[in-house]
Amino acid sequence: MMPNAMETKRMRTAAVLLCGAMLAVLPAMAQQDAPPPPSQGQTQGGPHGRGGMMNPEQHAAHLQKALGLSDDQTAQVKAIFTDEQTKGQALWQNTSLSREDRHTQMEALRQDEDTKVQGVLTADQKTKYAALQAQMREHRGDQQNGNGGAPPPPSA
Repeated sequence: MMPNAMETKRMRTAAVLLCGAMLAVLPAMAQQDAPPPPSQGQTQGGPHGRGGMMNPEQHAAHLQKALGLSDDQTAQVKAIFTDEQTKGQALWQNTSLSREDRHTQMEALRQDEDTKVQGVLTADQKTKYAALQAQMREHRGDQQNGNGGAPPPPSA
């Protein structure tokens, strides 16, 4: 038994309406699952910002606790981090640079930040800071390798 032309037209209309309704509803459903936008002072990428980095205030507070910084040292370190963050954001947004040039200049910014922070620290704090940095480099290496802590395999 073949459906008549009227039934076929109704079925097509129903299918088109169903597809249209799905197209209207799916974006709303997807938005419900999206993470909330970053709050002020927090960049994208979770509580530690883009790529796991803390904002200047969090970073300074972390070092204050880890290294036993005085309030004056903490304020100086926070100012260094804030300045370097501003420079880094400007560099990141500079589309006239090649990716390689941007990476090279970002690395120079990190070196500059490190030198300035070490200038604020005591000898004992410098030792703790170096150990903390080594630990972070190791942690970042593990994350980048995606192997949960095992060292990368040797290249042949």
